[in-house]
Amino acid sequence: MKDLELKVAICDDNPEDLSELRRMLMEYDSESKLEISEYSSADDFLGACEKVSFDIALLDIEMTGTNGYEAARILSKDEKHPILIFVTQSLKYTVCGYGVAFRYLVKPLTMKSLGEAMDSAINEVSANSFIMNIDGVSHVVRMNDIYYFEVYSHSTILHTADETFSLRYPLKEIMDMLPQGYFAMPHRSYIVNLNHVKSFSMDSVKLTNGVTILMSRRKFAEFNSRLVKFIER
Repeated sequence: MKDLELKVAICDDNPEDLSELRRMLMEYDSESKLEISEYSSADDFLGACEKVSFDIALLDIEMTGTNGYEAARILSKDEKHPILIFVTQSLKYTVCGYGVAFRYLVKPLTMKSLGEAMDSAINEVSANSFIMNIDGVSHVVRMNDIYYFEVYSHSTILHTADETFSLRYPLKEIMDMLPQGYFAMPHRSYIVNLNHVKSFSMDSVKLTNGVTILMSRRKFAEFNSRLVKFIER
């Protein structure tokens, strides 16, 4: 498993199935990298999602009240929704679930099918996340939550939608860690997420959170080229 610490939700209104799913996940998670939360109804799970940003969620489809498919449709409207894996007795929901679920698992689960689905989901989280180590603890930040990095004093500060992190990596090293085509340096002291650029000029870049970043005139042409390629991707 990759060096990630992920929040995983499991939801099933059958207590035995819920307990078995937790047991299998714990067996899969031999390095204790998963923080597992369990819910016995889709409504409880949806309520938890308002407070917790889950990375992966395994949902039983056929639950009383709000079912797993309905919960997934609600979550899919949120840009930050977790990777959704449906757990079901049959595959009759697969057609209507295309574009919502990442994977389907059919009960009774096997360690092979669960392991393959979890491996794929974790790889997907990793590909869309920035992973950093701070004082021996690995932190995972979704790429779209990143607004910009800036050099401040002798540190690099990462600004996200909700918080900031002080990093020891130099900007050039961070740029190499980020996916190509999604970030650019308008100035030697900044890296910005191109998805959050609202406007820019020869002197500055304004981000969607209202922050204004300095633009170096020597960086203007390259920044403009990167942004055009990002928009046309």
